[in-house]
Amino acid sequence: MALELQRGRSKWWYGRVEVNGRKIGRNLGVEVRGTIPSSLADFGDIAFERSRAKAQAALEKFQLDLKKRSTAEELVQTIHEIRTGARVSSIMLDDIETHWNALPRRRPLSDSYVRQTKSWITRFVGFVRVAIPALREMAQVQSTLARGFLKAEEVRGVTPKTYNNTLIFLRALFHALRKEAGMAENPFDGIPTRDGETVFRKPFTVEELALIEGKAKDDPFIYPLIVTGMCTAMRRGDCCTLLRKSVDLDAGFVTVKTSKTGEYVQIPIFPLLRGVLEKAMAEPSPDAPHYVFPALAAHYEINPDHLTDRVRRVMRAVGFFDIEDARTEEEKKGSRGQIRQVRELGLRKASLRDFHSFRVTWVTVALTGGVPLEIVQKVTGHRTAGIVMKHYFQPGREEFRRTLAGKLPALLRGGPPKVDPLNLEEVRAKLEGMESKNWREIRDGLLARFLPDLEKIIPAEVVQIEVLAPVA
Repeated sequence: MALELQRGRSKWWYGRVEVNGRKIGRNLGVEVRGTIPSSLADFGDIAFERSRAKAQAALEKFQLDLKKRSTAEELVQTIHEIRTGARVSSIMLDDIETHWNALPRRRPLSDSYVRQTKSWITRFVGFVRVAIPALREMAQVQSTLARGFLKAEEVRGVTPKTYNNTLIFLRALFHALRKEAGMAENPFDGIPTRDGETVFRKPFTVEELALIEGKAKDDPFIYPLIVTGMCTAMRRGDCCTLLRKSVDLDAGFVTVKTSKTGEYVQIPIFPLLRGVLEKAMAEPSPDAPHYVFPALAAHYEINPDHLTDRVRRVMRAVGFFDIEDARTEEEKKGSRGQIRQVRELGLRKASLRDFHSFRVTWVTVALTGGVPLEIVQKVTGHRTAGIVMKHYFQPGREEFRRTLAGKLPALLRGGPPKVDPLNLEEVRAKLEGMESKNWREIRDGLLARFLPDLEKIIPAEVVQIEVLAPVA
């Protein structure tokens, strides 16, 4: 236990004590008076010595309070040990990431998610060290500190989405480690999320997809990735790390466990995708894991931003780029649309068109074309229909108009009724999507489109079709 002065920096006496091997410093709230001697081992004038005596009394009281607290904490430890057979544990702030990663889980965390959680933890611990340098343990984190960190994030200018993701993660982190850290409460409980703008990615039209596919042929390295994304609605990482065992060319299906949700998806292989997969599968793959596209997998693991740049080059060649990045007036006139949008809040622009837009496009084209939502979910791996409809079904105005014009009665849209021709693949997909809750709707929809074609061949009075409900 010792008194300290911070010469030239503070007019207050400081005290330092050691508790459980940890040194604790504190402003004692006693002002330094009189003439300060060159060393505390020497005597100063009367005013200085009086202030020193007051500081010494304050330091002794501080040490006594610490002893009382230590005794109370030891009593809590004893009661806890009697009840549970173990002492209350503690987790140091520097060890939070290690304890979080060591938690048992149903499936391992993806590398990208691990990197993201590391960023959240590092920012929070860094804030705590600046705000309260003496704080070292999770159990010392109070709700005021948690709110202070999130307020700092808000001031930093993050988007509501980033703010909410940070809050949700830290709340889950403290909930998962609370008992191990000896915490009575979760400091992030009760803190509300923020409302904010949502910028949706824009889907491509079928014509734009054709242009992108054509331009992608100029880059043989990125072409397989773009075609696979277009035809499967898979995320970039799942396309790059697609395994050979997931591809069944004979059955014509790709079966993949998605990295983000862990759901198994089944995707039919149509001609454009088949050509890419057959060419890739014909190449030898001596080393495990046996990827369909080993070069793409290597780049994705080492430098995924390189893949982003290559995809953007193809999109720019088609005409998708930010107007401010146009190199000439002629190029500006040929722009087909922006790839990013400035947010009202946020440190970065929102993405409008990127590789993930192929996924949005696939869902939008499928649903607009009448593919049942249940079939779309089997391809995308989304667990709820709400996510699909809110974030992925984004038809443009003309597609919206065309679809409604073909489905609404003539009274509402004007003109003769329009019936789209059926094809075998569509019929198969609808029949496979039949369940006890939707079979009538699917049956009536097929009959409405099938009977007009049939009556061109067989007189209407002869057409008699009986459709039975599927056996439960």
